[in-house]
Amino acid sequence: MWNRNLRYRFYGKITYTIDKGHPDVKCVEDWTEDKVLEFADYYEFSTDYTKDEIESYIKQDLKLVAGGGYDTEHIHNVKFEIRQA
Repeated sequence: MWNRNLRYRFYGKITYTIDKGHPDVKCVEDWTEDKVLEFADYYEFSTDYTKDEIESYIKQDLKLVAGGGYDTEHIHNVKFEIRQA
C-alpha cells in the first residue's frame, strides 16, 4: 500500500505558442502565432519514482494539456519550469 508520507511534490509550468490548427485557438483572446501562453500545476509522486521519471511524466502531461488534450502537434516554442515544491 502506498504511504502518503513517502511522496514527492513537484511544481510544473509550461510556456508555449500555438498555431492556427490548435483545437482551442478560437478560445484564446487576441490570438497571434507569437502570443505566449502558460499553464502550471502541482503533482505528487510516490518516492518509488526517480527524478528523471517524474520530470518526464510532468513534461508529457503538460504538453498534452497545452495541446488541448489531444496531441502536441500544434504547440511550439515549448519551455518548462519543473521543481520540487
